[in-house]
Amino acid sequence: MSDFEVPEAIICSPFDEPAHHWYLEEGVEPEKRRGRRPAIYYYPDPSSPDTAGVTAPKGTAIELKLVNLVRSRVKQWRTAGYPGVTATSLELLNYWRRDGRSFRFFFAQLEAAETIVFVNEARRDFVQGIDTPLDEPSEQQKTERAYKAFRRYACKMATGSGKTTVMGMLAAWSILNKVHDRSNARYSDVVLVVCPNVTIRSRLAELDPKLGDGSLYRKADLVPPHLMPDLTQGHVLVTNWHVFEPQSSQAGGISARVVKAGRRETIPEIVYIGPKTTVARGRRYLTPEEYVRQVSVGLIEVIDEERDNDGNVSTAFAKKSLTKKSASYLARKEKRKSFSKRRPSGLTASTASTNFVASTSASTCRPRRTSLAASVRKRIGLFRGW
Repeated sequence: MSDFEVPEAIICSPFDEPAHHWYLEEGVEPEKRRGRRPAIYYYPDPSSPDTAGVTAPKGTAIELKLVNLVRSRVKQWRTAGYPGVTATSLELLNYWRRDGRSFRFFFAQLEAAETIVFVNEARRDFVQGIDTPLDEPSEQQKTERAYKAFRRYACKMATGSGKTTVMGMLAAWSILNKVHDRSNARYSDVVLVVCPNVTIRSRLAELDPKLGDGSLYRKADLVPPHLMPDLTQGHVLVTNWHVFEPQSSQAGGISARVVKAGRRETIPEIVYIGPKTTVARGRRYLTPEEYVRQVSVGLIEVIDEERDNDGNVSTAFAKKSLTKKSASYLARKEKRKSFSKRRPSGLTASTASTNFVASTSASTCRPRRTSLAASVRKRIGLFRGW
């Protein structure tokens, strides 16, 4: 038997907390131990020789103490009945763990969702000693782009363990808490899902609660039926990461090319929410969907909102992010305009090519062909030099 081959690969149920694990050590027979495997990582010594492909990777085992502490505290908190959570969160947590579910969740899925709820809502004595620092942007990013600090929470889950379901659980948790308590800044009724490619984006379309019974929230039984009307008041935006790259406008749409000229600046504006996106009588109107999209990708920074009697946004006081073109860009633009005024109206790249082909249709035109071709190349060269 090789160093890392075990006699029995599956020794735990995916629906329960792991009760056993294999202890692996190079040169030693695998040992089946009781309890859950502690969270560790292996730090390879940079000065050690590279033996890739020859022997198993070596390194010093480093315990992830914060992860192990969070795991134990979440277990204690769960056993105590989730003290400190809101009424909405408690209903969801109990709904996810209720007996008789037709769609039973893996333990890894439940623990991932519970952990995010834990660090945000658990009673203070349970989270004592657990601190998640803010992800602070640089001073330059704060000054030039008005970036703000935020917290990152990561659920590290294996492929096939049901990450999409966990995303739906957390989206429902945040949206429903916000709908039930609009004044609570811990939650948001807008959830942004950033995908690595178009294929993944298509698969995650089921996270949109407005699909109703066709959404993941009902197909996977993430939300009780009586809470679905409240959930549809939220927005789940699924997009590719590419939309966060600066893009330039062009005829027929938006270019994927990164804008390198100019700098970002913000201007104050009032946005009115209406049935269609337009500008009329000096007022800017956006549909609710377009308003949410622009806010999510950072095109609009909301300062304040006015809502109607149904809780929908009617007017937004915001800052709009724009790209101010550099002086060199504007100079090139003026140069192109100046050249277009001098260009003969009867000659374009296409008509010049036609004239050239016509002039070569007879051998008697050969002397003219040379001079005309040179003229065409010269003019086309000018076109390319815009």
